[in-house]
Amino acid sequence: MKKVRILIVDDEPLAHRVLEGYCEKIDYIEVVGNCYDGLSTLNFLNKEKVDAILLDIQMPDLTGLELLDSLKQDTPKVIFTTAYTEYAMASFDYDQVVDYLHKPIRITRFIKAIERLKKVLILENEFQQSVTSDTKESQEVAQKYFITLKDNKTLHHIKLVDIRYIQSWGNYLKIFLRNDDIKIVRKTIKMIEEELPQQSFIRIHKSYIVNINSIKSLVGNQIQISDQKLPIGKSYRLMVKKQISG
Repeated sequence: MKKVRILIVDDEPLAHRVLEGYCEKIDYIEVVGNCYDGLSTLNFLNKEKVDAILLDIQMPDLTGLELLDSLKQDTPKVIFTTAYTEYAMASFDYDQVVDYLHKPIRITRFIKAIERLKKVLILENEFQQSVTSDTKESQEVAQKYFITLKDNKTLHHIKLVDIRYIQSWGNYLKIFLRNDDIKIVRKTIKMIEEELPQQSFIRIHKSYIVNINSIKSLVGNQIQISDQKLPIGKSYRLMVKKQISG
């Protein structure tokens, strides 16, 4: 596990020394900053990313609770450190609060809070990796079965199996679909050739790409697709015949 980056926030220098001493005893903890009031904490967090804050509640300018109210959604985890027990219930109204330590803080209680923080961060990291993995898999599936093409301000999400063939038309493409619909998009044939799966589509001419599953027959130097015959370019003939016969 990478080191947990912690910011200590307290208006008492002695509290900083105590907490820093405790943190030094835990090898996966790294103290990355010390702040003594709420405003300096806000400025620090705008510049630096931390995993958690050891946060006093009763401070000048902003209390610890007011500080949490001021932070944006991407808030670090928080372990409250305070001498005032009356804030305990209010502190747990915040989702990012992991634990509440009452001063004077014993080392055994501190370690327990840090271990709880560690577990929370590990679980959230595993969840995020799972979501990222699922999203990537979904994107790969989408890329495998669909292609997204832009026509002016309209995005077309087209199934690859629905594409019969594609014709270059200057800086545009004509996409001929199975339902006899035609989509015209601004894109070169070379660009779309790189996006299409090679096992399903083949370039037969400088102006044509065809869906292999749409090919009915190969007649001389032409390919029959439905009732349409498309020419095979001279430089593509050997490759086309090999791929189709294969």
